[in-house]
Amino acid sequence: MGWPTLVGPRSFRIGNVMAHIHGPKNLDKGLNSQTQTRREPKQGPRMFASDKHSRVKALQKEHHFISAVLDTIGALLVVLDKEGRVVQFNRACEEISGYSFAEVRGRHIWDLFLIPEDVMPIKAIFEDIREGQFPNRHENHWIKKDGTRCLIAWSDTALFDEKGTVEYGIWIGLDITYRKEMEEALRASEERYRALIENVKDGVALIQDGKLVFANDAFSTLFGYEGPESLMGKQVITLVDSHFEPGFKKFLDTALDNKSWGVPFRGKCLTNEGQEFWAEKRTSVISHKGDPAILVTVRDITEIMLWELSIKQEAEYFRSENVRLKSSIGERYRLSHMIGKSPLMQAVYELILKAAATDANVIILGKSGTGKELAAKAIHEMSDRADKPFVAVNCGAIPENLIESEFFGYKKGAFTGAHANKHGYLCEAHTGTLFLDEVGDIGLSMQVKLLRAIEGDYMPVGDTKARMADVRIITATNKEPSEMVNQGLMREDFFYRISVIPITLPPLKDRKADIPLLVEHFLSQYGNGENRLTLPTDVMNALLNYDWPGNVRELQNVLQRFLTVKSLDFMNISADTLPYDAVSVPDRKTRDDGLDFQATLFDLERNLILSALERVRWNKSKAASALGISRRSLFRRMKRLGV
Repeated sequence: MGWPTLVGPRSFRIGNVMAHIHGPKNLDKGLNSQTQTRREPKQGPRMFASDKHSRVKALQKEHHFISAVLDTIGALLVVLDKEGRVVQFNRACEEISGYSFAEVRGRHIWDLFLIPEDVMPIKAIFEDIREGQFPNRHENHWIKKDGTRCLIAWSDTALFDEKGTVEYGIWIGLDITYRKEMEEALRASEERYRALIENVKDGVALIQDGKLVFANDAFSTLFGYEGPESLMGKQVITLVDSHFEPGFKKFLDTALDNKSWGVPFRGKCLTNEGQEFWAEKRTSVISHKGDPAILVTVRDITEIMLWELSIKQEAEYFRSENVRLKSSIGERYRLSHMIGKSPLMQAVYELILKAAATDANVIILGKSGTGKELAAKAIHEMSDRADKPFVAVNCGAIPENLIESEFFGYKKGAFTGAHANKHGYLCEAHTGTLFLDEVGDIGLSMQVKLLRAIEGDYMPVGDTKARMADVRIITATNKEPSEMVNQGLMREDFFYRISVIPITLPPLKDRKADIPLLVEHFLSQYGNGENRLTLPTDVMNALLNYDWPGNVRELQNVLQRFLTVKSLDFMNISADTLPYDAVSVPDRKTRDDGLDFQATLFDLERNLILSALERVRWNKSKAASALGISRRSLFRRMKRLGV
């Protein structure tokens, strides 16, 4: 008679399994039954007893070995008889359930540990096993001795006798309670995150090895694709504008190094149709199938970028306007290199600022020495052409026969002496400003050619190719243009073309309130930087009482001459022949080496106002008009000076 065979999903043979299942107490019974059916050779009683004892000892040893193995394995092992009663219960089962083998031996498995809803499925499984049908795997809950529950995953097999009848069922199980809880938590977490990702407005994608392995609907919509499936496996760099590819590659590399978490990347992206849009991307690194992957969120920020660009442009505009209008904020006594705070100069400043805000041609009128070129430079420096060339031309100094070549340039060989190509003033001032001083000295024929160049194109002397002239024209003259037109010295169409915005600079005699500021400015230029130069009171009075036919240029020359030769000369008239009504200012010395300039200026302004008031019998309106200031300004100065 052979040993019972273990069959099922994993078939193998186990010697003496029946004896080990029933235990040592059944060994003799098993052996006796075997000896009764087996024909033994003839031998003596002593020889037979010795052989039996050896067999018993061998079976006991094998039993203890297998029991030890079954008790020490981590898996749960339950052996059932053909009625479903427990006949074996290893140590792992005792530790999990809290019951000892003695407490469960002989009891049906469905009466132990099970929750009511698991009883019928377990009975059905046992019946299938008895019929030779083995489930691959089944799970059921155990109620422990302390009342808590655990979930067990079982694999089943059976021991059949020689007739093919199930003798014992063997269940091997693992406690999967914790794993099941983790799986449920993970599944719930995945469902929450998937729902979140699918419902957010931002595009979300997963990048691994530079390819898209996941994308939500918002991502595919953002890039103009029918669905996420059409993006799978696509190189993510193809979704970025070529100009931003290097920066985006570096951005992804730093993301893998955990150096750019939370740091946004802004750049242009391309839709499936090739349309551009601005996008902001943020990344984090997660694990995907055991390898690192980059989770990226993408947001369309085209409107934001356009708004920011508009804000930058407005900020730049207001910054430039602030520079242009700083004279009206806190430094109204000067504009660029022009100096003066009188009402007449304030009006000039306003016109200069308005002219600088446009690209219209300007004509500056004024007597010689009033600062017409300074006004032209101020317009240029505050215009949009400030960083472009400023070319000043004294038209009266150009010979009539050379004026065309000087303005338009010439080609090599155009005339005798033209040994090389030469650019003219129009070419040098291209995209910038061309200042024509003493424009009234240009002849009528040249005015026609200049008019054509201003309105369209011009041609260098000896050339056959026309050139465009992108220049802003500012002209200046000390003559009256309308009289020149009436006298036939200036073409009417040329006059109207160059005098879109006329600005008239007042003579110095009409703005004597600016003389102290001009004096201070020139003295700071001529000083050596160590000692502050000052003028005696009588000298300042003389300057204020002179009419200055040469205007600011003459004032500058007189001061320079006075500091050099210590003699105050006005157009070769000595100081002894000053005007009769010169204001006398008492000396007010504050230092041994002369008068303090601020103190002198205070006394000078006070005595000027007193003198004007006395002349008009204290009629404040007439006094303000005589001083070239407003009535409000006169009252303010009188209060400050204690008049």
